[in-house]
Amino acid sequence: MTRKVFTNTRERWRQHNVNAAFCELRKLIPTHPPEKKLSKNEILRLAMRYINFLVQILESQSGKPASGSPSSLLTFLRGNVERLQSNPWGLASDTDASSPGSSCDSSEAW
Repeated sequence: MTRKVFTNTRERWRQHNVNAAFCELRKLIPTHPPEKKLSKNEILRLAMRYINFLVQILESQSGKPASGSPSSLLTFLRGNVERLQSNPWGLASDTDASSPGSSCDSSEAW
């Protein structure tokens, strides 16, 4: 019985941390309207697009593509964004409805 209580408590703590991380990430992603409720899937997909957009801005300002130096931050970011965009986990599209159990109040972010 004690082990089950401990396991449940640990899982609630883990879920709380995951949800808090999604809320923090949500605050960093510009959307219109800003108070729009987003699912975790939508938050991740929008974060990928936003990172890709920022990488493109940095590339355009530097005047050269990021693929020149393997140690550069741009190369690192581009590789990770491209890997994520290949969708290895089979995530649903970001037009899916928001998850009803989402605990992230996106209105806090704006």
